[in-house]
Amino acid sequence: MYHSSREIRDREMIKAILDMCEVINVGFFDDKYPYVLPVNFGYDFDDDLVFYMHHAIDGYKNALVKKNPNVCVVTYKFIGHIKNDVDHSSHDYRSVMAFGEMSFIPQGCDEYRKAWDALARGYKHNVPGRVYEADFQVLMSKITCRPENVVGKSQIPIFDISQVPLKG
Repeated sequence: MYHSSREIRDREMIKAILDMCEVINVGFFDDKYPYVLPVNFGYDFDDDLVFYMHHAIDGYKNALVKKNPNVCVVTYKFIGHIKNDVDHSSHDYRSVMAFGEMSFIPQGCDEYRKAWDALARGYKHNVPGRVYEADFQVLMSKITCRPENVVGKSQIPIFDISQVPLKG
């Protein structure tokens, strides 16, 4: 990272940033160009940072994951038109970037329910009960990121969790 003073490695601060964000952008390997998709998500950050998402059973991204499960995840919250005395910037942001491995979660296992619960927390609503039924045609997946492959960033350096929320 060019401006190391903007780097965030604190787990609680990264979780606070993720809690502000509604969408992650997932970058997949493709033959000629990267393939990037925005998706809504849930997460857990205990040992590893694990992102959960749902999607169609068939699709291009599924084929890409089967070829190469390594992905990049980026999310951010941005605010413009602010004044500050630190660097006279007219904007501020919080972001998280992570590298990990994407895999599919079999329907019916405990992890499948855990993934839906995490997704519901991300959506901030309850999961409809039918998602656990055998004929529900949605694939759940996860992206597992080791902590050393997770970094947050802030335009204006922050030093504790109380500074995570954007002010504007």
